[in-house]
Amino acid sequence: MDSIKIEIPVTVENDYYGFNFMSYLFTSTEGFADKNIELNFKSTRWFEANLASVLGAWIESKVYDGCTIIMSDINVSIEKVFKKNGFYETYNLGAINDTFDSTIKYHVFSVSEVDEFSNYVTDNVIPKIRLDLSNSVEKSFKLSLNEVFLNVNLHARSDKVYTCGQYYHKNNKVAFTISDLGNTIGLNVRNKYPHIEFLDHEAIDWATHYGHTTKDITEAGGIGLHIIDEFLTSNNGIFQIISGNGFWENNEGNINTRLLEYYFPGTVVNIISKLEQTFSLNSEIFF
Repeated sequence: MDSIKIEIPVTVENDYYGFNFMSYLFTSTEGFADKNIELNFKSTRWFEANLASVLGAWIESKVYDGCTIIMSDINVSIEKVFKKNGFYETYNLGAINDTFDSTIKYHVFSVSEVDEFSNYVTDNVIPKIRLDLSNSVEKSFKLSLNEVFLNVNLHARSDKVYTCGQYYHKNNKVAFTISDLGNTIGLNVRNKYPHIEFLDHEAIDWATHYGHTTKDITEAGGIGLHIIDEFLTSNNGIFQIISGNGFWENNEGNINTRLLEYYFPGTVVNIISKLEQTFSLNSEIFF
């Protein structure tokens, strides 16, 4: 069996460069089958815990292709986080107790597990956000996350959804990531509106606006991403969407878009909430 080694950067963070590297993982190993792939963490000093969602999606895609994945020279602190958040445990690599209750557990959902995902959001995600939410705001936010999950089945046509998150005590923030390996947002938008030439990051921006959806006109939709965006803007948070070659970010109300150097074969929805204030929607939306 052929072997290759991929060096993980010094830091893999929730930014353009971190997601560009994660996209590189997919692009550089596209078409690989029945190979030993070593991820070498020798130089890595920081790997955002929530990005286990994306890393797990890559690992499972390569295992499906008959590859063997080896994670070598991994920093003790990074390994400890992976053992706390359930990432290692999922693949029978060990686990330790999350004493400080700082993780949103890594989980792999089938797209049919709608109720299971909803319960996961209620029991694992909402408590970690640690904001004083009214019942109506909490309901809207939860249902928005549920719409993101449902869209994986309706639009992305992916079989699985990968989730993970982390509460960072030192920085007083929480990050939560949802990943899939299905049709990209750009592909769906261009198929729906072939007369408009959308680049991937432009298609993502289009999808975040209220009421914009690639669903049939008879189906409800186009609300989930918009509500999450409003939630995080009001909370001085960060909302990131990565799909295809598109990187889109709303950082405290400032929209940043870029083309990735490498193609991500699916979609990542990344939420970073800064725990500084209570939150209220400008106009509450009920489902």
